Amino acid sequence: MTIFEFLTVAISIVLALGLSLLISSIPHVFSPKKRDWLHASVFVLLIFSHIVVWWRVWILNSVSEWNIVQFMILIGSPLSLYLAATALVSNRPDQVEDWRSYFSDRGQWAFAALAAAIFFGILRSYYILGVVPEWWGFLALVLYAGAALTKKREIHVAVTALSIVLLGLLLSRDFSAV
Repeated sequence: MTIFEFLTVAISIVLALGLSLLISSIPHVFSPKKRDWLHASVFVLLIFSHIVVWWRVWILNSVSEWNIVQFMILIGSPLSLYLAATALVSNRPDQVEDWRSYFSDRGQWAFAALAAAIFFGILRSYYILGVVPEWWGFLALVLYAGAALTKKREIHVAVTALSIVLLGLLLSRDFSAV
């Protein structure tokens, strides 16, 4: 087993924990009586973000030497996504009565964690890969950080819509290269 394979096991475990929490919450998040379209949109965005982070780890398979700082940067995005998942759905989603109110109270924390995930992605590009991060990463960082600083639903709607567009662009580029 190479060190890269060893590191990806830890990353996969953290991502799996976040996805497990999200997937187990699907029936509650999409319950017609409790559903909020903004919360559900961020929820779906977060599921795809887990998948994209896992997929993009593969570009690091050519890195032959690793140190603890690089590993901490690498695992920062999965840990941040896990924190976003815990902010977005409670440990007891069956007891949430109204996802709109829940998101109004805790949505900022989810956006803060998403900003952290993007920040670690930018660090990964620069520090581990030695490349200048792409423009969309900086835009996403500013959008998520801005959304984390406000409770205004209109801002959260705009940030979520732009995030879906950015994720679509990223997916169309990354997965078309397969």
